[in-house]
Amino acid sequence: MREELDMKWIATAFVLMATSVVAETVPVPEGCEAYATVHKDSCVVTSYLKCGEQVDAVSYARGELEDTHSFGPTWDMIAYFADEGRMHVQAQEGTMPEASLSDAFETGVSTGERAMVMAGSMLAGEELDLQSKMSFGDETVEISGTTLRKGTLTRTMTIRKNGVTAQYDFEIFASEDQSLFIEGAANVDQFGRKSRLEWTPRKISYPGEAGFLATTSDIACE
Repeated sequence: MREELDMKWIATAFVLMATSVVAETVPVPEGCEAYATVHKDSCVVTSYLKCGEQVDAVSYARGELEDTHSFGPTWDMIAYFADEGRMHVQAQEGTMPEASLSDAFETGVSTGERAMVMAGSMLAGEELDLQSKMSFGDETVEISGTTLRKGTLTRTMTIRKNGVTAQYDFEIFASEDQSLFIEGAANVDQFGRKSRLEWTPRKISYPGEAGFLATTSDIACE
């Protein structure tokens, strides 16, 4: 069941962005529990922090904070932070989830739209529409002993005022119990600037294991 957004869910993301952008281990805000760290290509490492019904996926590269994705209970996107907070997009209060991992697992696809707003940048206050399409087939992979279903995710953000769009086409991986949702490699068209993110996951570290809460990936990189 999809529920309306309560803005208190994204409070911990502000705490994370207020911490130092350089760290040896990922800081865990009070009231949150870290439960997994995913080591990816391109020196990127992402740790997952459960804060009530919200999960923050906090990514570092070579010890420096890259970005934070905040997800709701269905792995719907409720906030995104990058560039030391200069890039900040969050869902408007009262909006419904735009996608659901459980629906995508059950039917093969989940699609929807959510109203967002920008803050912390030159576009602060601009309203956007986020459209998501999450798809899964039968393909699975195993990483560090964890079986993950492999799928795709397309996110399109459209600025209402001028119709300019940004699109992100991800490979995604999700555990069978839906506790872990990983964004992998992606093709990005960010308002006309195209790039490729080589973020394929290679290793998962759990509490007590080497690499847990690391801010530098164990995967060799240049």
